[in-house]
Amino acid sequence: MPEKLFARSIDHIKDVYEFAENLFEANDIADDVRFPIHLALEELFVNLVSYNTAGREEILIEIDTADGGVAVTMTDFEAEDFDVSRPREVDIEASLKERKPGGLGLHLIQHMVDTLEYDHRDKRSKIRFTKESRKDDV
Repeated sequence: MPEKLFARSIDHIKDVYEFAENLFEANDIADDVRFPIHLALEELFVNLVSYNTAGREEILIEIDTADGGVAVTMTDFEAEDFDVSRPREVDIEASLKERKPGGLGLHLIQHMVDTLEYDHRDKRSKIRFTKESRKDDV
């Protein structure tokens, strides 16, 4: 499974995108799988960087492709417990004025990927998500 460490900085989001996109290109991953994976990668990477400002270690991203689908594992080695798989109460019907900040990105991810798992042990946070190809559904 290809893996890469990324510096804990928003400036490296483009490197995360390029890492994933190169694998998607090489493995002929369809756009309907790419988009939700890219969205989840970006949202989760930004959250790990933005909300864990005390962390100093790089973030490990592993991407596996098989049968047109993608599985991603992100590991933050210095993280407090924050379960990204827990359902969020987000009022998607509220107007922008009424809407409370926070939670919408995770809400979107939870509804766009096929699986979202979270594990936290010994200050290590591991997030795994998948998106399967729907080629056979046509």
